[in-house]
Amino acid sequence: MNNNRINITLNGKRVKAQEGERLVEIIQRHDIPLPAPCYHRSLTETGHCGLCLVGARRKVTDKFSVVFACTATAKDGMEIDTEYEEVIDKRNRLLRLHLLRHPLDCSKCNKVGYCFLHKFAFQTKFPGFTRIAKDQLQDIKYKEFGQHIFFDATKCIDCQRCIRFCRDILDEELLGFIGNENGYGEVDLYPGKTLDNNYSLNLVDLCPAGAFVNRNCLYQPVEWGLISTPSISAESSVGINTYVLHKGNKIFRIKPRENKYVNDTWMTNSARNEHKYFENRKRLTRIMQDGQRVHLEAALLQIVESFLTNELTVVCSGNMSLEDQFVLRKLLDAMVHNVFFLRKKRDPDGFLISDDATPNVKGAILNKIITQEKIVDDLKELNKKIQDRQCKSILSINEEIFSYGIPYALPDDLKIFYIGTENNKTSKRATVTIPVTTVFENTGTFINRDWRLQKFFKAVNPPNGNIFPAWYIFSLLLNVYLEVSENELLWLDDVWKDMTRSVDLLADIDFFNVNSNGILLKNY
Repeated sequence: MNNNRINITLNGKRVKAQEGERLVEIIQRHDIPLPAPCYHRSLTETGHCGLCLVGARRKVTDKFSVVFACTATAKDGMEIDTEYEEVIDKRNRLLRLHLLRHPLDCSKCNKVGYCFLHKFAFQTKFPGFTRIAKDQLQDIKYKEFGQHIFFDATKCIDCQRCIRFCRDILDEELLGFIGNENGYGEVDLYPGKTLDNNYSLNLVDLCPAGAFVNRNCLYQPVEWGLISTPSISAESSVGINTYVLHKGNKIFRIKPRENKYVNDTWMTNSARNEHKYFENRKRLTRIMQDGQRVHLEAALLQIVESFLTNELTVVCSGNMSLEDQFVLRKLLDAMVHNVFFLRKKRDPDGFLISDDATPNVKGAILNKIITQEKIVDDLKELNKKIQDRQCKSILSINEEIFSYGIPYALPDDLKIFYIGTENNKTSKRATVTIPVTTVFENTGTFINRDWRLQKFFKAVNPPNGNIFPAWYIFSLLLNVYLEVSENELLWLDDVWKDMTRSVDLLADIDFFNVNSNGILLKNY
């Protein structure tokens, strides 16, 4: 496909297209119902299902030819007719064949509301949609394709998206199409292969008719009945775009959100389970001081009093949002001199997991909390300062400092303050602990490894009403330190207005105008 703009006629209406663009993309862009279950823009085209047939011709005097919309490309002056009589007849015959073979278990299928057969039959008021056929009400017989995924051969419609995903995206031959005893073909694993890689659950999203099933979702509410909130994965600096599916203040699953600049339509299995990390860990839910539950004001006063008598050392990483980092920068400018910024490494996979296990290191660099050269892998230097009695108070922001070279046996006069989400060794040793929200309970932005600004939204409420975003806690600390009743940073909109005035790369950017693909701040 090239950038030449051409004119074509679609169902009698003149429209614009790009030369070489696939016909199915043009038709879908104009919201015209057309079944194309085997088509996916990121996979190689096949044209073997036959359901995307349309009529096409180059001249008005020519006769319409029947073509596959998923493989045919646009040419200047072309006329396309999706309602051509010959293709309607062929399409309906094929669709009826799929419906007659498909089990009648829509009410308990995890694909309900998003099934290709269900959707297209409803759109076109196809007469075969409401049908009762012999042997279609039957027990589900799943095949286990891996530890995360089941396969129901009765729902397979031979789109072969799964086969092409393994071949095109994963670069592995894991699945093939074979004949069975009923005279039909079905998908199966190659001998000795399993779908246990970190991207296998993308097959559940890809399958248009529910043949692939996430075994963790078998006894959960179907997707159709859940609320979907846009978010960003915090598992690495790639910044995978996601939807958080929730209901009744509980997260049930996470799905990929399309962004052609970041993750296309894919995501890792590990990112789908991010919410379980916070469910399985013991969350901090209470504001504590010396083992006693206190009000937020008392905890803040205790931290500020320690600041006034001892130089404070802050330990943080790229886990914070851009808003958290901006307000922290103001706090650092007012009262802090030492900052240790931790690099969290992981093994990259060359696709959607980078070597940086945090989502927002670039944001910290943008806010001038740290430079790339001063990011550290451990806290051995801080430990030396502690042993030499050069450090009397530490503020850890969501970091388990005892995992990075700090011994648990510390001087009694060393004060540790912890602001974070997880109850760990650092929070237990801390003089003051203040819980804050997670990415699922907050609205804000991250800057990924490519300097793309992306926003996420609050999906669920925190465990109680005393848990606030980290930037709000930093703002209150600044108020207490400056002895003012309030400042201009108590609302997200206020934080963003201040950021656009203070940070050159954010000038003239409005949070609410950041689109779903994000904004590229630097182009390398």
